[in-house]
Amino acid sequence: MAALFTDLAKVPRNAYTFLWADYVELTCICSKNGLVSKGNIDAITQEATDVQADSVDFIDKNEESEEIDDAISKKWADIHSRLTARSKQYNDWPFILDKNVLRSRFDKKNQKHCLYVAMLIASSLRLCIKQRMPDITNAFEEISYHWLKTSLNDNWEVRPFGAHQTLPNSYTGTLWEKLEKLAEDIQARLWKEKSQYDPRNTADGGIDLVAWLKIGDIRGNIPVIFGQCACSPNDWEDKQLDVTPYATEAHISPHHPGAAFCFVPHDLSANDSNWDRAEHVKRVVLIDRRRFFSLFETQASFDKLPVWNFVTDAIETNYAPAF
Repeated sequence: MAALFTDLAKVPRNAYTFLWADYVELTCICSKNGLVSKGNIDAITQEATDVQADSVDFIDKNEESEEIDDAISKKWADIHSRLTARSKQYNDWPFILDKNVLRSRFDKKNQKHCLYVAMLIASSLRLCIKQRMPDITNAFEEISYHWLKTSLNDNWEVRPFGAHQTLPNSYTGTLWEKLEKLAEDIQARLWKEKSQYDPRNTADGGIDLVAWLKIGDIRGNIPVIFGQCACSPNDWEDKQLDVTPYATEAHISPHHPGAAFCFVPHDLSANDSNWDRAEHVKRVVLIDRRRFFSLFETQASFDKLPVWNFVTDAIETNYAPAF
């Protein structure tokens, strides 16, 4: 069984509640006894805070300690509030939440549970060892591909465009060759000459997925979608721009501007009417974990997704101790 995580004691570097909720869920599901408590999170948070405090000279140690204790207590309250919302938002959520304890009810035969854990790991990519990261990012692109394909009818063509694709019908070759073929498929114009691209460049130009409506002729002026998949809790804020006309039309220009879709494994729902990190959401179609599950649930299409080895590795290796 291949190693997956580096150290599950590494708490999130950011204060975003959605990341801390993910951290608690991941720690819970990977622990030997399948649970994590407020006390566990308080202790881990206190230890991380102490390490940080050791490198700083405080004027008033007692006052600083009280402030830290208050912040730690509030952190669990915020996490618990977010987990409570998730328990209501997800049908068949793989956890049971009590006042001060989160318990795992993960069933490896349950496809919803496996997908949830896969996205939880993708959202926590910083905790994975470098050699396994491509497994997770490729899996998330595959999840995004299935979501996009499921959301559209059979008159749409959906194809992977990313640099490291294992899915069938993917664009292959150098970036220029992929753009040239895509331009032919969607009747688009290329703005740069072949000589302006590095012949060794097999990247994706910021595009992971493409889709277009097969309209029955080659006159152009067809609906087109460009998709970007972003696992980092910060990178998505900038990477979502990679598939807007602002970026794509530096390379390829359809007759009608392509729609920009950004896929993230995080749950960015502050509530039913607001995004978490809303000030960073650009003019894109943003698909987060909650929207993934909503569509797959509506279409009853969980069975179209594979179960990835890294999910089993995470659950069965028991990376976190028994709390």
